[in-house]
Amino acid sequence: MRDPSDEPQSATGRNPQQGEHEQIPLDHSHGVAISGASYRLRALAALSGSLTDALGPTEAADLVEQQALSALGAMSAVVVTLGTFPPAVSTSASAGTSASSDALTLNVVHAIGLPADVQAALEQLPLDAPVPLAEVARTGEPLFLASEGELARYPDWGAAMIRAGARAAAIVPVWANGELRGVLGLTWPAPQIFDEDERAFVLTLGVMCAQAIMRAHLRAAERRARETAEEANRSKARFVATISHELRTPMSAILGYTALLSDEMYGPVSALQKNHLGRVTASGTHLLGLVEELLGYARVEAGEDIVRAEALLLRDAVEQSLVLIHPLATQKGLRIRIEGAEEPLQLYTDPRKLRQILVNLLANAVKFTNTGEVILLFRVEGLGDDGRIHFEITDTGRGIALENREHVFEPFWQVDPTTTRGGAGSTGLGLAVARQLARSLGGDVNVAQSTVGKGSTFAFILPIRFSGSKAELQRTVKA
Repeated sequence: MRDPSDEPQSATGRNPQQGEHEQIPLDHSHGVAISGASYRLRALAALSGSLTDALGPTEAADLVEQQALSALGAMSAVVVTLGTFPPAVSTSASAGTSASSDALTLNVVHAIGLPADVQAALEQLPLDAPVPLAEVARTGEPLFLASEGELARYPDWGAAMIRAGARAAAIVPVWANGELRGVLGLTWPAPQIFDEDERAFVLTLGVMCAQAIMRAHLRAAERRARETAEEANRSKARFVATISHELRTPMSAILGYTALLSDEMYGPVSALQKNHLGRVTASGTHLLGLVEELLGYARVEAGEDIVRAEALLLRDAVEQSLVLIHPLATQKGLRIRIEGAEEPLQLYTDPRKLRQILVNLLANAVKFTNTGEVILLFRVEGLGDDGRIHFEITDTGRGIALENREHVFEPFWQVDPTTTRGGAGSTGLGLAVARQLARSLGGDVNVAQSTVGKGSTFAFILPIRFSGSKAELQRTVKA
């Protein structure tokens, strides 16, 4: 390559009389001209920084083409891919045939400076077409056509390009992850001498183009998959909400009529009959509780469970929650102990959600504790409306292994699925719903500590005043 000081040069390192018009840029900090090789290196660095994850396939191709035109003084650029990019996934024999035939065509992703008739001719171009882009796609080898005579080796394509003003062209394969993805084509308005640096520059552009387009397509595929999964999740939540509601209505009627029979509203019943009615009531109440858990989970998942904040006293919320838990604890011979400040503390939050969080956490503690006690401790941290309430629910139950501490918050997850057939059966939604509700109120629920065979402590943090923000806690519970 010639020394840049030998003669006036353009950004590509060639004599301007060869048909190029751009002047070599100056390094303004030193007032000296930048060599063509240095300029191209800077161009590659700038392009690498510009090919961000936010770009789509067409935008990525456009950036590469613009950089090629700027750095090399080219007059037109085109990016074509080999079939769809990335290739379509085959799901059957017929789909495989379709994908195979699709791979035998070239598809224009983006073009700059190409005449409309030439660009139209490149759309769905057969792989065996007598044009240099198809040849490079077939062989994987680059073509550098330095003059009008070399363009004319491809009669129809060459004649069209010459009519459009082209006098030289470079066509290089677009590789990514070891696979041929497509072709990058450039043309110039004057004959060219492609030195080693320039050939390497164009080949590098092809690689960068392929990687950028591939990333864009993968991101688009991930986005579509995520949207599909989210819609499926919403559909599941709507189904669960509907079926739960339909189950709750007849279950409430069953419990109502059972209570009327047990209270002898329709005549006397024997002691044995009362015992059986009591079992029906207990089972019905348990089933209704499971339905309520499903319904609560479905509301949260469907985004339909809005926050209705109002002023309330902390002690009232705690006592109302205990009313629902005491019968379960009494049945198992467990004591529930409350520890916390006696002075009244006013909160501004959603009382129904707060009660449900406390009920779910206390019920979980009672459910997995056979002997001992359950302790509900609460304390205030911070002052005024910026303060937080820290709840700790400690049990003397079976405990949670370290590897399962996050799993317990996953919907329907249970460390021992067979427990659904025992007295401690549940949907596996209690803790998942508690965490979701806590976060909707600006708080969180975590496992503070746990020892297998000795018990667990769940920590629940709640802002004293709900602000409407669902931002993550600045102060998290240490697991």
